[in-house]
Amino acid sequence: MTVERKFVQQGLNRARMDEYFAKELERAGYAGMDMNRTPMGTQITIFAEKPGMVIGKGGKVVRKLTKDMDQYYDLDNPQIDVQSVGIPELNAQLMASRIASALERGWYFRKAAHSTLRRIIGAGAIGCRIVLSGKLTGPRSRIEKVVEGYIVHAGKPAEEIVHRGFSTAVQKLGTIGCSVQIVLPGTVLPDVFSLVEVEPPEPVIVEEPGIATAEMIEAEEGIIGAEVEITEVEVATEAEMAIIEAEIAGKSTIEAVGEGSAIADTTQTTPTTQIPSPVETEGIPPEVLATAESPSETKGTPTKTTSKSETRNVDGIWEHKHEDLDWHAMAIAHKQAKPGKPEEAIPVEEESRVKDGVTEHKHTGFDYWHPASRVHKGA
Repeated sequence: MTVERKFVQQGLNRARMDEYFAKELERAGYAGMDMNRTPMGTQITIFAEKPGMVIGKGGKVVRKLTKDMDQYYDLDNPQIDVQSVGIPELNAQLMASRIASALERGWYFRKAAHSTLRRIIGAGAIGCRIVLSGKLTGPRSRIEKVVEGYIVHAGKPAEEIVHRGFSTAVQKLGTIGCSVQIVLPGTVLPDVFSLVEVEPPEPVIVEEPGIATAEMIEAEEGIIGAEVEITEVEVATEAEMAIIEAEIAGKSTIEAVGEGSAIADTTQTTPTTQIPSPVETEGIPPEVLATAESPSETKGTPTKTTSKSETRNVDGIWEHKHEDLDWHAMAIAHKQAKPGKPEEAIPVEEESRVKDGVTEHKHTGFDYWHPASRVHKGA
């Protein structure tokens, strides 16, 4: 047998088996079959609305069907499996069988077709098409079509996404063919497309050397603003130190306490000289500070009466004025005044300069840089 004849014979056997199962399992709600050839044999799957009636009491019906498949259709080790139909309204073969049964019971063809169509669309089908052909109302044969939803009629999608079922109804006037086509819910239709939103790529930030980014600034601020834990340390007094040293040297505690109290008394009675702060002595010549008399040296000596003077700090330079001279630097050495004559300043040649757009000069009596526009006392 050639390959072509072999394929034709397999298709013919499949159609005959389908007709056989539809006739034998009509009461069980036969809904189609599927056949697969395996190395172990031929696997046949039967879909039915009532699987219990297909199996029979003790598997009697299944054994009979298996025997017939092996005897009449020459199948290699046939094995029959039965499965139930999930939603009967979405099975085309089962709906075609129900329409044929309704026509045989005397239903009007339009009523049977439209009621079945509403049930199929109500179950969630995308589309449905029912075709009835034969002697519907009179002696002439005609075709009645009922369509709702989306149906594909031609091309490869019509073979893949459309499920078909066919059954016949035998009446007194003649035979009526019932064809049902259903597009199941969730099917991807060929003419449906969707736009995919593409997110724009994130911009790439290139860090240039020498330019601080916001993250670096925040990190530095976090380091600067971090709290520093300060630990308090207790300092031992001199008496406690004396006791500790005595314990190390092997002396008694009483002797150590006596020595510690003596040291404390000596420390309290020692006079301390107050050292002027750097701000107060800034600009004053070291010779003047060196010759300053301590309070202990001047104790008991009569104080000299000096003329009333005023001092100030201008741009970090200490100045003063008194009865004889106007404001001038304290570092200027005055001539020693003779008895009965006022003090005179050392003559200095006049010098001038321009600083920050201001003309300044210094001369005799005013040996420091000051604005030329200043009016001198007694000028």
